[in-house]
Amino acid sequence: LGEERAHQIVVENTRALAERIEKVVPIKDKLYTPNMEGANEEIREMSYRHAKQLYGEELPQIVIDRLEKELESAIGNGFAVIYLISQRLVKKSLEDGYLVGSRGSVGSSFVATMTEITEVNPLPPHYICPSCKKSEFFDDGSVGSGFDLPDKTCECGTEMIKEGQDIPFETFLGFKGDKVPDIDLNFSGEYQPKAHNYTKVLFGEEYVYRAGTIGTVAEKTAFGFVKGYLNDQGIHKRGAEVDRLVKGCTGVKRTTGQHPGGIIVVPDYMDIFDFTPIQYPADDQSSSWMTTHFDFHSIHDNVLKLDILGHDDPTMIRMLQDLSGIDPKTIPVDDQQTMRIFSSPEALGVTEEEILAKTGTFGVPEFGTGFVRQMLE
Repeated sequence: LGEERAHQIVVENTRALAERIEKVVPIKDKLYTPNMEGANEEIREMSYRHAKQLYGEELPQIVIDRLEKELESAIGNGFAVIYLISQRLVKKSLEDGYLVGSRGSVGSSFVATMTEITEVNPLPPHYICPSCKKSEFFDDGSVGSGFDLPDKTCECGTEMIKEGQDIPFETFLGFKGDKVPDIDLNFSGEYQPKAHNYTKVLFGEEYVYRAGTIGTVAEKTAFGFVKGYLNDQGIHKRGAEVDRLVKGCTGVKRTTGQHPGGIIVVPDYMDIFDFTPIQYPADDQSSSWMTTHFDFHSIHDNVLKLDILGHDDPTMIRMLQDLSGIDPKTIPVDDQQTMRIFSSPEALGVTEEEILAKTGTFGVPEFGTGFVRQMLE
């Protein structure tokens, strides 16, 4: 070819070809959240509006300080949209008549409380007057929970509300406030599909997918496979060789599925294929949802995952409300008769001899087993 021609083919042409190829990062290195116009302003306005409804126009300094600290982290790190999405989902469920339970550390966010994502108030224990808005805080550690405060009547003659669980914000977003908010919500099991479909209304069907899972071969299952194969083939192997074969089979992909409540939301300025291929769960083409082909743990730092979980409690509360006509939000959380069932069945109108138990917790979830009742006794 000659030196000049060879240089053109080997060096110049390859460089020219490389320059025509756009820069591609196959694995994303940051979180890409959806765009919601005015999310920062809406979360700030909503937080202060509700705070003033609760604590009055002249907010206590402790309320202002906590709100500003949290809003600075949430807005500064681009997390306001995550709060707003959760708020919309909870609001929709409440409008449709089902309470939503928050789980995990979201209860330590006062902004989440003020935007009505959670009912847990993380401020130090305090009294609030629903009439004149006077408040009294106990931030010296003398009281563990606002629910433990004694009943108190305000100077204006109104019975005061007892609030505050004294939970630091750092348990939610970390010491630097830059941890991605993990807002897990318990929706009624019978309402959960509607909550899932509402995400399609919020973002569009082409931007929401079920979080995919990959089922792998467990160690015990792999051992069964190896032993079964060797027995069928009449092959004898030493224990060390069996262990080696088992180790090689463990963790191998077996099937695909979907997370029970995880919804992946792709921002409208990107494509799902920027993050993961998609598929039908377990290749079921009749499914109304597509799932991520990659296990969601592999991409959860790059794309937003909503945890819209199903739970029996909101369903039971709705059923009890329909049967009794009592609004569950009006039930006092420090009701003495209710608390007494943890130490005696008398509040239920029965004796220890009649139910053969020293407590009245048979019907309370997680408290009816012999082991837990023994601890209570």
